[in-house]
Amino acid sequence: MPNYRFHVLNDIDAPAEESEQHANLAVAHLKAIEYARDLASAAVRLGKLDLKHRIDIEDEEGKVLMSVTFGDSIEVSR
Repeated sequence: MPNYRFHVLNDIDAPAEESEQHANLAVAHLKAIEYARDLASAAVRLGKLDLKHRIDIEDEEGKVLMSVTFGDSIEVSR
C-alpha cells in the first residue's frame, strides 16, 4: 500500500512526521477530510474558523498530490 503524509497548513505549518499507509489516494482523501473536520471543529470551539486552511496530501518525497481545505470538508448552511 502507498504511504501518504498529511501536511496541515493553518495558523501553523505542521508537516506530518510519519506517513500513513492507505489503499490509494481516494482513501487518503477521505482521511484528510476527516482530519480537516476535526481541526475545523477545534477552531470553531475557539471562536475562529478560516475555511481556506488546508491539509495537503503528499507522497513520501513531499510532492503534493491533493489538497483539502477546511471549507471543502464541510457544508455551510445559512
